[in-house]
Amino acid sequence: MSLIFDCAILTPENIIYDGKAEFVVVQMHDGEMGFLSGHMPIVGELGIGEMRIMNENGIERIAIEGGIVEYSNGKITILTEHVFMKKDLDAEKLQEDLKKLLESDDKTISKTLKEMEKQKLKARIKVAMK
Repeated sequence: MSLIFDCAILTPENIIYDGKAEFVVVQMHDGEMGFLSGHMPIVGELGIGEMRIMNENGIERIAIEGGIVEYSNGKITILTEHVFMKKDLDAEKLQEDLKKLLESDDKTISKTLKEMEKQKLKARIKVAMK
């Protein structure tokens, strides 16, 4: 029998997810990190990428775009401003948006912002296509 723990994803506007998990993988700013029940307490900076929640219903895939993760007292909490559930993503539209971004020669957008937007779109596409 697997050990389960509480998992919550919060934005300033909503509670996106509040349930149980057997295993959670998040994209940290410097790579992926996995969490099982009993993980040592930690607070860390999230990056842009895919989050996976394994629970009794299977795997929930979510695109996150930065924020904070905290694991303590048997609960993982994700605080983020931008999160996209797989069911809400349209892979074709996202691929079109990425193509437009890559073809754009808009000089008013810095290379850094363009690269960050590219990372966000690629993360959403990855989640949408799984």
